[in-house]
Amino acid sequence: MKKKKEIQNQKGMTRREFIVKTGTATGAALVTASVGPFVHTTMAKGGTLKVCSYGGSYQESQRKALIQPFADKFGVKIIEASGPDIAKVKAQVDAKSFEWDVVDLETRHIARGELENLLEPIDTNVVNLEGIDKKAIRKAAVGNIFWTTSLAYNKKALGDKKACASWADFWDVKNFPGPRALQDQAPFNLEFALLADGVPMDKIYPIDVERAFKKMDAIKEHITVWWKNGAQQIQLLTSAEAHYASAWNGRVNVAQKKNVPLEIVWEGGCLDLDWWAVPKGNPNRDLAMKFINFAISAERQGEQMQKFIAYGPTNLKAFNYITPERAKELPSFPDNLKKQFAHDADYWGPNLAPLTEKWKTWIIS
Repeated sequence: MKKKKEIQNQKGMTRREFIVKTGTATGAALVTASVGPFVHTTMAKGGTLKVCSYGGSYQESQRKALIQPFADKFGVKIIEASGPDIAKVKAQVDAKSFEWDVVDLETRHIARGELENLLEPIDTNVVNLEGIDKKAIRKAAVGNIFWTTSLAYNKKALGDKKACASWADFWDVKNFPGPRALQDQAPFNLEFALLADGVPMDKIYPIDVERAFKKMDAIKEHITVWWKNGAQQIQLLTSAEAHYASAWNGRVNVAQKKNVPLEIVWEGGCLDLDWWAVPKGNPNRDLAMKFINFAISAERQGEQMQKFIAYGPTNLKAFNYITPERAKELPSFPDNLKKQFAHDADYWGPNLAPLTEKWKTWIIS
């Protein structure tokens, strides 16, 4: 980030900046409008629900398969925002001023949220967990997708050069030259560094922090951009500003469907979940739980993964709505799954804050 240039003022949608289109919906008038720079509103009849997610093609998939159908079916006004973070949830809970009723959070944020009592317990009288993968059920959250952060590359940019097939190759800048990008955070990078240093996937946790940062030292000067959001990672790869980058498999798949020559390397990928959660003490808790129940249904998840984005459903019955051909593109497909390791929430819950501070110091050193 400090050693080389940073991308600023990126075009297109990011986790915090996105524009949505105006349209119509059967049975209810739909109006879309920007509310401040990071918020989108869907208008329908009665009630209001504020949903925060990660923007870009991912949130677009939620909008089409989950959010808009919920608004239409129940006559609810949906206010969308992007840029979720557990620190922001904590600020809202502490102030008892809620910008979000339902928030999509990654595993490490959920673990911290549960440790600090920042999230409402899931109301199983409302939320039907039948069919949900056991790995996607926690006291205060329900998983909505399986997803992978893995190595990706631009085939066209490489030309005749051999492509990286592992994180060890990514660190081998001599034999696999080309500009590189990684996410600006400790999670995933420290795990990838250990894989590159020869640590087996089943021995990554607990992370040997000193060893991981030492390996990060070896690649630091070769990172052209430390990316900050999903839209940026794909823009870097698409423009070939980065020939190689860590990337989210669903975003890569969306680009592939648009004929962008990207490839994902499942080997050494980190399998994680995103979760629906409700900030503690939220007065709109009941409607939030109703939305979660709707969003994790087999039919809704099946439509989302089949039509809009290649993440893995947490409702196992959703595969009834997904073709075998599409299933092969998903991170939870058995052949893909066996090449990956699982992100350890129990490790990152208590270690996220201190290792984030260590990362911030390292990145500017």
